[in-house]
Amino acid sequence: MKSFSRPRYRRRSSARKFRQVTPELIPGADASLHAVFDRIGVPPDQPFRPDPFQEDAVNAIENSDCLVAAPTGAGKTWIAETVTRNILENQGKTWYATPLKALTNSIHSRFITLFGKDRVGILTGDIKENQDADIIIGTTEILRNQLYDAMHRGKDLDCDVIILDEAHFLGDLDRGVVWEEIMIYLPARIPLLLLSATIGNPGQIAGWLSSIRHKPCRVVETKDRPVPLFPLFLHPSGTLLPLLEKTRNPGGRTKRLHKKVYTYVNSKKALLLSQPGKLPDLESILEIMEQYDLLPAIFFLKSRMECDQAVKLCTRKLLDRHPDRKKALKTALHELTSSQPHLREHTQRPDVEATGVASHH
Repeated sequence: MKSFSRPRYRRRSSARKFRQVTPELIPGADASLHAVFDRIGVPPDQPFRPDPFQEDAVNAIENSDCLVAAPTGAGKTWIAETVTRNILENQGKTWYATPLKALTNSIHSRFITLFGKDRVGILTGDIKENQDADIIIGTTEILRNQLYDAMHRGKDLDCDVIILDEAHFLGDLDRGVVWEEIMIYLPARIPLLLLSATIGNPGQIAGWLSSIRHKPCRVVETKDRPVPLFPLFLHPSGTLLPLLEKTRNPGGRTKRLHKKVYTYVNSKKALLLSQPGKLPDLESILEIMEQYDLLPAIFFLKSRMECDQAVKLCTRKLLDRHPDRKKALKTALHELTSSQPHLREHTQRPDVEATGVASHH
């Protein structure tokens, strides 16, 4: 009879499992970045003129569905605002759907400023205000449920245009079915305006939409960025580096990892900003970014819990250095809570007022 023994595994040494964490971030920047930092700033005021793609989208929605694919900051929200204004001028109603409650709240605040509190309502799982308003801002699931209720009662949805923000959620494995059901069951008389910065196959989506709704769907696309992106890499020593550098290949110019970044990434003994599973020293990172005029900033973390934890890692120190900013923030918070009383007791208000840092999810 054969006997079997449990296989023996060699344990990794702790030195290999956990590399050394940098003891202190010392601010610095690669010399090549000074020209980039010099270009950071606010351009002079100029009269607003819509870009051609914005005008194309506004015109397209008059007699078709429209899918707008444009980079973040290119002006997609202006299209939604203008379409909404046109609908209101004709005594119509708008439903603006977003996938996130935080985004819904942001759009709601913006539209109140533009169109007045009496004309704008909000519908999320937590908040239901002014539900009969001419403009409803809400989550996509709420819109889907309203559509189902109308179908069940044998009535038409009381709306004259549907705006679906972050339309690339159509491809989401968990929630994409909600977008799909809205597109399939929405009456063809109600035009659809889809907005996305990251949708990769707009022509294919528009073709599918035309086939199920039996009406044309115009694709309006631009790749121009009003504000150029320049990716940086923060070395655990505290030095900012360009993430990429240009190189020449036989096929033409391409980009590759900056030499110093490549060396760091491929080093087995390189320092870490923090141990695996722990957040880095965010306040030190913010101080480095402030030194090179890289604030305000958004940190993307992998969970809501980490976002909330990150706020607690920041102290008053950064904001206390700038009394003018602190005063302006306090004034802005007072104005916000005066116009939206439900935010007065928001759990994040003390942290925002004290540190200028908030969790957004």
